[in-house]
Order: sequence, then C-alpha cells, then structure tokens
Amino acid sequence: MKRTHILSLVLAVLAPLSLAGEKPNILLIVADDMGYGDLSCYGSKQIKTPNLDKLAENGIRCTDGYVTNCVCAPSRAGLLTGRYGSRFGFEHNLGQPDYLKPEFAGIPLDEPLVSDRMKALGYRTGMIGKWHLGESVEGHHPNARGFEFFFGMLGGHHDYWPTPDKNQLLFNRDKVTEIRTPYLTDWFTLEAIDFINNRGKAATRKTDAPWFLYLSYNTPHAPMQAKKEDLEKYAHIHNKTRRIYCAMQDCMDRNIGKVIDTLKTNKQLENTLIVFISDNGGSVEVSHAVNAPLTGTKGTYYEGGIRVPTIFHWPAKLKPGVYQQPLISLDFMATFVAAAGGTPPAPGKRIPRSPQKGRANKATTIYDSVDLTPFLTGEKTDAPHAFLAWRTALRQSAIRMGDWKLLQAACMPTALYNLAEDIGETKNVAAEHPDIVRRLLDKQMQWEASFERVPMFMSAPMWGAYNAGLYKKTYSLTQPEPDSKENIWSLKR
Repeated sequence: MKRTHILSLVLAVLAPLSLAGEKPNILLIVADDMGYGDLSCYGSKQIKTPNLDKLAENGIRCTDGYVTNCVCAPSRAGLLTGRYGSRFGFEHNLGQPDYLKPEFAGIPLDEPLVSDRMKALGYRTGMIGKWHLGESVEGHHPNARGFEFFFGMLGGHHDYWPTPDKNQLLFNRDKVTEIRTPYLTDWFTLEAIDFINNRGKAATRKTDAPWFLYLSYNTPHAPMQAKKEDLEKYAHIHNKTRRIYCAMQDCMDRNIGKVIDTLKTNKQLENTLIVFISDNGGSVEVSHAVNAPLTGTKGTYYEGGIRVPTIFHWPAKLKPGVYQQPLISLDFMATFVAAAGGTPPAPGKRIPRSPQKGRANKATTIYDSVDLTPFLTGEKTDAPHAFLAWRTALRQSAIRMGDWKLLQAACMPTALYNLAEDIGETKNVAAEHPDIVRRLLDKQMQWEASFERVPMFMSAPMWGAYNAGLYKKTYSLTQPEPDSKENIWSLKR
C-alpha cells in the first residue's frame, strides 16, 4: 500500500475534529539510555536537574512508566506507531541481513506514525536529533514519515563534537557542512527553539498552526563526551565515566530549560503538552547510569531496562501530581491525537487492512495505544492496560499484570516477581506461585499469537552473549552519595 493511500485513510479517520478550544502544541522530549534514578526528582543524589524537576513538580510524575523495548530502535518504533514493534516484526536493534529487502530495514512503510497523524490534523511537525528507525530507502527518512522538518542523524549514535568534515548530520535531506555551535546537545536545542519560533531553517509554511515537535536528544548515550565547564561542576565525582555522564545530564537539563523558557516567552507553556521520557533504561556498564532502586540495565527486561522516568506537563489540562499505575510509551500516539481533536484507533480492536506482500493472511491491524488524558486527570481510576508485555525474539520476554511480573531470558530460569513487595526483583517466587506463572504464560502466548509478522531482522549473535552477561551482573539498588568512591558499575554476581 502506497503511503499516499495510507495518509488518505489517516485523514478519513481523523476527519471528525473537535473545534471547541484551542489545540495544544505538543512537545515530546526523549533522552537516550538515561537511568531511572538519574534525575533529582527520581532520587539522584549526584545529578542536578532543576528544570526537569520543576516540570515534574508542576506536572505529573509517573512512577511506573515503561517503554516497549530495552534497546533504542524497537523502543522508538513502538513510541511513534502506537503499536508494539513485535506486531510488525521490529523487535531487535536495526540490522539488514542479505535476505532482507531494504524497505523492511526500518519501520515498514505501511505503518503510519504519530507524525503522519499530527500532520493530517493540521499541525506543523518537526523532528530533531536521533532517528534510528531506518535509512535504507528514501521512504524511511523522517521527511517521508510525516515530519516537515528534520535536523539530526539517521543512525543510532553520533559524536558530540561534530566537524564540517566529520559528521552524519542532515538538515532535512541535505548534508551539514557548517557547524552552528560546537556541542551537539546545544545545537539540537537551538534548532528546537527555531522550530517553535518558526524561523531559520526550521521554519515551515504553516505559520499560525499548532506544532508537534519530537526532540530526540542522544544524551547521555555513548560516546561519553561532555563540555569542560560541565565537567568542572562534577569534579567531586570520583569515577571518571560517571563524572562525564553527570555532566552530560546536567547539560541536557539546562538545554531543556531553554526550551521551556522559550515557551514561557511565547506564552505557549500553558497550552503545550510536554512529555519527557528516556528511550530505554540506563546503560550501567557502558555509560555508568544508575537505575536504582530498580535492578538491571539497558539490554535486559529487568525493570532497569524498561521502566523509565516519565513526566507529563500540560497546565491547561493536567493538575500536578504523581501517577502510579503502569503506562507505556505506546500510549503517546493516542494521547497526542486525542489532545489535538482527532480520533485515534481503538486499542485492542482488529482494524481491517488491505493485504500486503510480506504480511500474514490476517489483513488486520491491532493498535495498543491508549489515550492517557482521562487517567491522568482522574476521570478514569482503573489502569490504562490489563497487562503490558515485551519480547525480543530468541532472547527474552516479559509480562506485567498488576503487581506480578514474569521474566523469561534464554540464559536463566523463568522468574516471577511481585513488584509491589520487591521492586528490585531480588526474589524469584515462581516456585511458590505456579498458578500465577501459568496464567501469565498463557497471556503472553495469546499476545504473541496476535502478531502480524515474524521478526524482520535480528541483532548479531554476539549481542545474545552480551545480554546474557548483563543478567549475570549484580546491580546496586541504592543511589550513590555525591562523594562515594565505590565503583558500583562493575559489580559481578
């Protein structure tokens, strides 16, 4: 199905708009490999994040916010589609084996993204930063996926000190040959501010339209590189890698503060829905993130790999508070579309779809995204989802239902945890509760049976061994003190 046909369908679905009230601007900010415990408002004793802390204080801080995968690309695929990536074969970080057609080395071209939907609703749409969702064919490019403006890199990581001769940055489809400012986090922020103000290279034609901006920082993903002045603030941190990580986090927080100040100046803050998350848990081994009080790391389905800081800020609609029910980044699509006056696809319902080469015989699509607004306002008091589930084919899977979580990894026995009593996943109680194990296994299998595609690609076999090693590590469940000399990032079982 051609993308023009897809967008026509999207427009038809979104046609019954609500004209009552002013549409909000929508700002989605995503950090990269950030630890659950690496914001002050989530317990960090080492990192100062006053701007995000204030966003959480004046908005809603979620304690049980999840993403759809423990590594970058499949997590982002779920985020932007509102569907588990496993449904359309996107379970691993990107790869392109010889047998794979290039168009499948990314989000399939027949999957509408939230950007397509926002554009159809009349929004200016922009994407700044890390893409990591395909670049093998022209149709993978952000400009072909509903984003009118793009500045950033198509791959999964980038040096923080780009030069004219050494960078992978693009303005839309044009190679960058001039450096606006030396440090990449600062540069992403400058372009974000320009997009909000509709000026410079980030200007679009819809000058009076509301806007949707996906600000995708690569901070604090490796390589570990920070500015000298930020490193000096954290000279008291003994571990070098941790010191750099703290400095990078500090820089990102300060830049987010500049974006918020722009919204204040423009008198847009009141009616801008801001959502902040990380794309997956912090990388304990590589960047020395801290996920405490959670165990695990990026690359695992322990809580530290998939539970992330999640903040909503929308003064015109949401009262400040703390939200404790499990929710997931899948939900942002439906939340954004509904906030913009559109009608998102009904979650869980099979939606008829024209057959496509490479698809299973069942020509239907299932969406998983739930509009969170009535839950965050208190209008609805039950949980947004009956269960949440995860899978990385041949590696690991997990399911959470209520307080119970079942974890299966190829390198360890099946584990059952009660998260209400054991947030650090220290005690496997599978032997004591075989009935709960069976119930969760049945639900997991039913979920997997609803997938439309088998995995399109797999990450290299070496990553299987690497992930197995991550499950064998011991993780600190407490926050390090500012002057701690203990190296909590190299603990072994």
